[in-house]
Amino acid sequence: MDNMTQLIFRMPYCAGINRTSIDYFYYQKIHHQKSWAWWLNHIGTFIVFIISFCGNLLCLLVLCRRRLKRNSYTQYLIALAIVDSGAILCEAVTALDEIHRYQNPDKQNFIQHTLMSCKFYYYIRFIFYSMSSWVTVALAVERLVAIKFPLWSKHICSVINARRILLLILLFTMMIQSYHFVVKGIDCSPSSSLPLISQLTKNKTNCRCKTMPQYATFDIIVTVYFWRLCLMTLLPLTIIITVNVLIMSKLFSGNSLNDHTNALDNARRKTILLYKISRMLVIVSSIYLLLHVPGSSFEVMKYMFVNPFRICSTKWQYYISIVHNIFDLLTNFNYGINFYLYIISGQHIRNELFRTFKHSKFHSTNFEANGNFQRSSYFMSSYVHNSKNNQLNCSNIQLSKRPTGSSV
Repeated sequence: MDNMTQLIFRMPYCAGINRTSIDYFYYQKIHHQKSWAWWLNHIGTFIVFIISFCGNLLCLLVLCRRRLKRNSYTQYLIALAIVDSGAILCEAVTALDEIHRYQNPDKQNFIQHTLMSCKFYYYIRFIFYSMSSWVTVALAVERLVAIKFPLWSKHICSVINARRILLLILLFTMMIQSYHFVVKGIDCSPSSSLPLISQLTKNKTNCRCKTMPQYATFDIIVTVYFWRLCLMTLLPLTIIITVNVLIMSKLFSGNSLNDHTNALDNARRKTILLYKISRMLVIVSSIYLLLHVPGSSFEVMKYMFVNPFRICSTKWQYYISIVHNIFDLLTNFNYGINFYLYIISGQHIRNELFRTFKHSKFHSTNFEANGNFQRSSYFMSSYVHNSKNNQLNCSNIQLSKRPTGSSV
C-alpha cells in the first residue's frame, strides 16, 4: 500500500483498539507474508513495463514516419506513447523499491533520494499520470471536431494546433502538480507503526521519500479529491463518454457515407479513412476508461469511507489491499497496450508497421549489396591494375633483351 493508505489505516481512533489473534494473522499477511495480489501487482508491473517499452518504441518508429507524422492525431499518439512510457517506468521503479524493502527489511531503500530528487520524482511522476489522461481527452475531442465539422477541421485539426494544445496541457499539468515541492520530503524518523508491530519488529531509522506528516491532510485533499476525483475521474469520464457517443452516432448513422457517394474516389477514400481512424481512437479512449476509472474510483472511495466508518479491522484492510493491488495492475496495464490496440483496430497502422520493417530490411539488403559491390569492384580494379603492371614489366624485360646496334 502507498504512504497515504498506511496513514489512513493508522488514524488515532484505531490506537486504543484491542487486537485479537485474527488481527495479528491478517496483519502478518499484509505486511510480512504479502498477499497473492501484492505479488501479482508487482510482478505484473515488470511484465507490463517490458510490453509497454516494446510497444511504445514501435509506436514511435511507426508514427514518426513522414507518411503519418503530417497528421494531427499522430501528434497526440506520439505524446501518449512518451508519457505512458514515463508513467510505467515510474511504476516499475516503485515496484522494484518495494520488493527490495520487503526482501531486505534491515537495509536501506533501493533508491536513495536527496531532498530535491524526492520532490522532483513525485512531481515528474504525477505529470506523467496527468498527461496520459488529458492527452487521451484531447485526442477524443480532436476526433469529434474532425467528424462533426469536416470543413472547420481543415483549419482546427492541424499539426501546429495539436502541438499547441499539447504544450498547454503540459503547462497546466506542471502548474497543478507543483504542490509536490511543498508536501513531499525525506522522513528519517523511526517507522510509525500500529501497537502490534512492537511485538513483531523493532523500530529502525530508514529515510523514505514520502508525504511529510504535517502536510498529510492537505495532500489528501489536493491529491485525492481535487486531482484524482475531479481532474482524473469525473472530468475525463464525462468528456470522453459524451464525445464518444457523439462520434459513434455520426459513424453509425445511415447516411454517414451517403453524402460522399457522388464525390471523387480520392475524397471518398479520405473520408472512409477518417472514419476508420476515428473508430480506432474511440476504442482506445473507451479501453482507457475501462482500465483507469475503476482503480481511480476505488482510491477515492477508500479515502471517503474509511474515515467516516472508522475501519480499523485488519481483515478489512487485507481485503482493501487486495482490491487496491488488482486495480493498480489494471491501471498500469493501460500504459502498455495502446500500440497493440492501434495494430488490432487500425489497418493503416498495421500497413505502416509492415512498411517500416520492409523499409529497414530493404535498406539492410541494399547496404550489404553495396558493400559486396564495392568489395568486388575494389578487387576487380586491383586485379586490372596488377595485370597492367605485369604487362608493362614483361614488355620492359623483352625490350631490354633485344640486341642493340652497338653490340652487333
